Amino acid sequence: MRMNAVDLTGKIGLPVKLAPAEEGWQLEIGDGVLHEKPAVRLVSDLKPVMKNPEANSPRWLYWMYRDVRLPEHDAQIVSSGLRYDLTVFNPGVLCVDGNAKDGDEWNKAAGHYHPYARSGVTFPEVYEVVYGRGMFLLQFVEDVFAIPPKITRFVILEVQAGDLVVIPPNCAHIAVIPSATEPMVTSNWVARAFDSQYTPIRLMKGAAYYIVKSGDGYAWERNPVYPEAPEPEVVKGSEWDKRDLPTGVPAYKAFFEDPKAFEFLVRP
Repeated sequence: MRMNAVDLTGKIGLPVKLAPAEEGWQLEIGDGVLHEKPAVRLVSDLKPVMKNPEANSPRWLYWMYRDVRLPEHDAQIVSSGLRYDLTVFNPGVLCVDGNAKDGDEWNKAAGHYHPYARSGVTFPEVYEVVYGRGMFLLQFVEDVFAIPPKITRFVILEVQAGDLVVIPPNCAHIAVIPSATEPMVTSNWVARAFDSQYTPIRLMKGAAYYIVKSGDGYAWERNPVYPEAPEPEVVKGSEWDKRDLPTGVPAYKAFFEDPKAFEFLVRP
């Protein structure tokens, strides 16, 4: 069955389409919109954080489009210290030779922490789900660089198109796409002057829980590398804290409606 492109312009606030391609779903960003060259995460890139490092499909897991903005907004965004990104996650199960079975992980992001913005507090982030559904695994820790970390809370944040969520300080976050057919597109606002910290997650072979296929749904399994971890809490994205951010408009436009509401991302 032929898949058609999906126009996301109204949902993002920028001329963007979600289009099928040989490398999985990708974004077609309109002429005149500035952005960095898209970067891709392959299944081989995630071997250090997968439940089964022998998984070899699907090959293309997700595409990242960083620092997306209109030319007339460039100066304001840069001076704010923020960056706006788009990501498209392909559906599917991380499995061997395309033979998905129950217990295999759903496609996911590599996962990372943010560095400290000030003593004891790391940089937060704002995510918007533009298309599809999925979840964010939020792993709250006492020290993001401790190996193993002391986990104080673990949240499975179930999200769908239209949800706007704040990733709080001091937690790893990992996007998961529990679908065999539907991609997920997210946008995010984040401070531009830091590098995400992937090594602590790699050293622990992923988060404390893996999200695995269970029929058409999902289950969670403990990552045995962690000596201890609290039981996950399942929370709907619609119920998660939004910190009084503007709603009812795409996150890109919300920033220009109320730039001060986003200042906590740079100075938490």
